[in-house]
Amino acid sequence: MSSASCPRSKTDFDDKLPEEGKANITRFEISYMMNPKHQPFTCGPLESDLAILYIHGILGSPVEFRRIANALRPFHFYGEALLLPGHGGSGYEFAVTQPDTWQAHVDLTLAELQKTYSKIILVGHSLGGLLALNASRQVPVKGIVLLNTPIKTRITWRHISLSMRVLFSSANTQDPLISTYRDAFSVGLKDWWSLPLWIPRLLDIRRIARETSSILNQVTVPVMIFQSRRDETVNPESVEFINRGLGNPVSFTYLQQSTHAYFELEEFNQIIKGIKRLIDMTI
Repeated sequence: MSSASCPRSKTDFDDKLPEEGKANITRFEISYMMNPKHQPFTCGPLESDLAILYIHGILGSPVEFRRIANALRPFHFYGEALLLPGHGGSGYEFAVTQPDTWQAHVDLTLAELQKTYSKIILVGHSLGGLLALNASRQVPVKGIVLLNTPIKTRITWRHISLSMRVLFSSANTQDPLISTYRDAFSVGLKDWWSLPLWIPRLLDIRRIARETSSILNQVTVPVMIFQSRRDETVNPESVEFINRGLGNPVSFTYLQQSTHAYFELEEFNQIIKGIKRLIDMTI
C-alpha cells in the first residue's frame, strides 16, 4: 500500500477472510472489531525491509500513535500499531485480562513481523515501553524508542486534577490535551460497576516495572528515551534509572512542557526527529 493510505485499519481486510477463517476469530479480536476507533492499524508499504511496531500504554490504544505515524509517512517503511489484550472493549473484559497476555501479544506480533522484515524498531508509550524492552530480548530488533516509561510512578495533584478534567469537562471541549486523553482511552465505562476490578490490572504496572528493571542490562540495542517533565504518572527519575541499567549507551531527552500522553508541538517534533535519526541509523 502507498504511504497515502496511512494509517489503515488492520480490520479493513476482515471482509476478505473466508468463513472458516472468521470462525477462528478470538474474543479479543471481536472486541476491537466492535470498537473501530481503537482497532490496530498499519501504515506504509508492505514491501519494505524495515518495520516499526508501535505499542500503546495501559488503558490506551493504537490511537496514541496515529499522529506519529502520519508525521513519519514520507519514510519508506511498514508500520503497525497493535492493540493489547483487554483493551478496546468493556471494563470487565479489561479487569479479567491476565497481564501476562500483554507481553505474549507483543512477542507474538514481533515474531510475525520478523518473518517478513529484516529490520525492526519498537516504539513504546508508557507500559508499551516496558513491553518493548522485554520483547527485545526475545526477537532481535534494531532499536527502541521509549516515551514516558513507568519504571517509577507517582500520583500528583496534577494527575488528580487532569483526571477530573478528562472525566467532567464538556464533551465538546476544544482543549487539545483533554481531547487527546479522551481519544486514546479505549476501555469502556458503561459497565462502571467493574471499576474496582481494574485495580489489580493497574497495580500490575509496578510488578512489570520491577521485572523490567532486573533485565535492563540484557538490552543491547540502541535505546532512545523521551520523558516529559510534567508527566503526571511517571516520575522523571525513571530516565536515570533506565540509563544506568541498560547495557548500551542511550540517548535521552527531557520534554519540558508535555504530559504523560500529550506532547506539545515543538516537543512532538523532537520525538519525530529522534525516530528519524534511528531510522537513518537502521537503514
